[in-house]
Amino acid sequence: MILRKVFNQFIVAAAVLWLLPTMGFSQTDEDGLATDITVSLLSVAPGYTIYTAHGHCALRLQCPSAGLDLSFTYGLDDTAENRLAFFTGGAMGEYSTAHTSEYLQDYIDEGRQVMEYELNLSLNQKRRLWELLDNELERGAFRPYNYLTTNCSSMCALAVTRALQDDAKLIYESTSPILNGTYRDFVHHISQHRQWVDFFWNSLLGAEGDKVGQTGEKYSPSLLVETWQHASIIDTLGSRRPLLLDENGRVLISGDDGQYTSWFTPTICFALVLLFVVLLTVAEQLGYLRKLAFTVDVLLLLSQTVIGIALCYTTLFSSLEGTSGNWYALVFNPLPLFLWALCHRWSGYRRVFLYYFFFLIVFIVLTPFVSQIDTAHSLVVATLAVRCLSNAKGLKAQKG
Repeated sequence: MILRKVFNQFIVAAAVLWLLPTMGFSQTDEDGLATDITVSLLSVAPGYTIYTAHGHCALRLQCPSAGLDLSFTYGLDDTAENRLAFFTGGAMGEYSTAHTSEYLQDYIDEGRQVMEYELNLSLNQKRRLWELLDNELERGAFRPYNYLTTNCSSMCALAVTRALQDDAKLIYESTSPILNGTYRDFVHHISQHRQWVDFFWNSLLGAEGDKVGQTGEKYSPSLLVETWQHASIIDTLGSRRPLLLDENGRVLISGDDGQYTSWFTPTICFALVLLFVVLLTVAEQLGYLRKLAFTVDVLLLLSQTVIGIALCYTTLFSSLEGTSGNWYALVFNPLPLFLWALCHRWSGYRRVFLYYFFFLIVFIVLTPFVSQIDTAHSLVVATLAVRCLSNAKGLKAQKG
């Protein structure tokens, strides 16, 4: 952390130097300021973890005459402290910078594709953008990080918009309908090739995720590129030019474009688990594999409790954006374990399994009518329902 701060301060100082009148530059204006500045958007293909599955992006600023080639990005330091702060809703994002060769090295090592799109900004707008990003570096982490609306993509978009100031504005010929949809639609769209990641975020995104939010605030690297491909800059004189010099961009690093989708989706996985539990339950009712069935019950109860504690925390106590009003907290919570620990010696306790079974069935029936409840989660709930019904029948067997 300290070394990065020092490096950022060094970069700010170096960037200021090229703004000063210097006679050593081969490409300068009459005031001695460098004119060979280029600005481009770097769009990184999605990775395969929760933190990388939606891709990444940065603004690349180059000034060859000053020997500068820097990439500025917004995000969180990848530390255990920041990961925890993210789920509590207290994470503070900040701009950081690195030499472009160093910035790209991680993606070369991971084999992820990186595309570059040069921006069609005026010289003054490029200088203003560079100064703006330098100022952001000096300010550090003061802005709350929000993966839905305040992320690497939205902050790149904001920086470019601010650099235009009053002498120009962006006009969008067309935008993806996803940008005008709900937060849940947005997450589903950007996770379409990472269905386990989509399952994870849909587990956390509660009723608040069905809000639409403000137009154009939901960006991912791919959606930002798509939007900018149909964007134009109009100056005060009415002159119009495309925002991107080449809307197709160029491949900066060849590699995995992030479009691969595994066949082993959550729906398939939990359908197989449900099938296994149904067959196990049939065997149990016939007098076989009862120890295995008991072990499965223990694992299900423990898993349900651990997941429930996490969901209850994010739903009730965390300030993480979009997590309030989580329907899954009704099913996944510590209450079943608490009831078992308190009442499992009570002779009529098994009746609770029957009541809980009917509750789970009602929850499954709601699947088509509640946007958060999807097929994969319903299969998990169905698995719990099968075991609840089996335990409720165990009561009748004991009475008989």
